[in-house]
Amino acid sequence: MAEKDPERRHFAALLKAFREARGLTRAEFGARCGYAESTIKSFETGQRAVFPYQAKHFDEAFGLDGIFEHEASRFGTVGVTAAYAAFVDAMEEADDLYWFEHSYVHGLFQTERYARALLSTYPGVKQEQVNERVAARLAGQELLDRSPESPRVWALLDETALRRRVGDAAVMHEQLMHLAKVSERPNVSIQVLPGMDGHPGMLGTFVVAARRGHPSIVYTEATASGSVTDDPATEQQVMLIFRSLQTRALPVDASRDMIARVADEQWKVSARTGARVLTAVPTEERA
Repeated sequence: MAEKDPERRHFAALLKAFREARGLTRAEFGARCGYAESTIKSFETGQRAVFPYQAKHFDEAFGLDGIFEHEASRFGTVGVTAAYAAFVDAMEEADDLYWFEHSYVHGLFQTERYARALLSTYPGVKQEQVNERVAARLAGQELLDRSPESPRVWALLDETALRRRVGDAAVMHEQLMHLAKVSERPNVSIQVLPGMDGHPGMLGTFVVAARRGHPSIVYTEATASGSVTDDPATEQQVMLIFRSLQTRALPVDASRDMIARVADEQWKVSARTGARVLTAVPTEERA
């Protein structure tokens, strides 16, 4: 947490003070609001960014009327675009998330080293900014851990993302093995679009947050920003593209096998020899 960020220091200190005043250990408080003891520690020390929906859990655990949620909303969300910050709550409330990415591994599934290497490529970025953005990204991954409230995630990933080097080969091998492991979760479905052929998803990445009884919320991403909408026509168009891409993708088990194979054949070899692998490994026929 940056020294020049007094609002965030104040939030972390306030959270710790309230917990201690109630005589709660970090483990006890974490059990009340659905977070691990280590996660509560990271909030209280400023190692993790705090989102408004997370602060809402603190209010509920303390029996407060929106104090922490209000404090978190005052200083906003670090490490993401304003549009994505507005989309965070929709993700939190969703029953299903439909996510497509064509260039790199989804933020929900990134390792810390992969996220740091990726975010460090931004022109003119400072280390302090990278640290905040990595913290925000890792904080967002807790969405997958709040069973049974965690949403089902239906993720499509272009093969290009498996083969594009981010960081060094060791970072890539670690990331792909982590991706394969995450795909074993019961609420996560990861499918890979094999090959290098063109497809409609090349036009841009997107996420759809669907909730029963409510309009779906769509987030689309651009180079410098993004947009959020609940327009039904946009949702229908985006989901049509998603379903179209899904028909081209490998089944879940075959996708997991491919991810592990690329990790071992391309990045493990590269990590051992120090060579940069530029050629694609031939893929199996589509199932």
